Amino acid sequence: MQLLHALIIALLTWLVATAFPMWLRWSMYFGAPLVAGLINGILLGDMTYGLQCGGTIMMAYIGLVAIGGSLPSDLSLAGYLGVYMTMASHADPSVGLPIAVSLGFLGILCSNAKMALNPIWVHKADQYAAQGNDRGVVMMNLVASQIVPFITYFLPAFFCVVFGAPFMDRMLAIVPEQVIDILKLIGAMVPALGLAMLMNMMNKRSTIPFFFMGFVLAAYLKLDIIALAILGAAFGMLHLLYTRGRRTEENA
Repeated sequence: MQLLHALIIALLTWLVATAFPMWLRWSMYFGAPLVAGLINGILLGDMTYGLQCGGTIMMAYIGLVAIGGSLPSDLSLAGYLGVYMTMASHADPSVGLPIAVSLGFLGILCSNAKMALNPIWVHKADQYAAQGNDRGVVMMNLVASQIVPFITYFLPAFFCVVFGAPFMDRMLAIVPEQVIDILKLIGAMVPALGLAMLMNMMNKRSTIPFFFMGFVLAAYLKLDIIALAILGAAFGMLHLLYTRGRRTEENA
């Protein structure tokens, strides 16, 4: 069972990081901790705990955006592997944040290695294109381009899952209680950064009113998360329809 879990997590980490089509890769990549919380919860038989871990880690990345394709952290390793390592060690969900952030920085190294080495296959594809070798171009783009990502994403994730849980248990057993408290404190502080990034994105006259409406609905009317999600989707659709209609009128 451990090998099966390792295979699933490693495959997802690799696919989401680099192998899926762009629209599917980015959609699952930016929601990686939440999706990983669901998947790991199913794999380990505790969906509630999995979603708690995924939601806690997601708080740190909720305002994350890609600027020019550059990201400050890799969400595939931070999400899929970070959630699994947290759950496998039976740690408090807040302890998973430092684990995920560390794995996210490791993932940036993996991403840099991919971008540094993959141009080899691009130049090879150019040679095949000059020769009129269509099959060679396809092989370089679809197969050869995944060699480095497979080594840098799949293999570390696989071996971390296979050997990581007992290691994490032993490490947490010998870590002083004060250190665990510090990790929990960090876990409580990091989401504030994610929310601050989200607020920075929402700092527009057209979107700020929605923030205050959401605050009133949650803080004073005590609506649950499902009701808030439904209302948020409805407000988002109204905002999109209104702004689109206004732009159409202005263009006319």
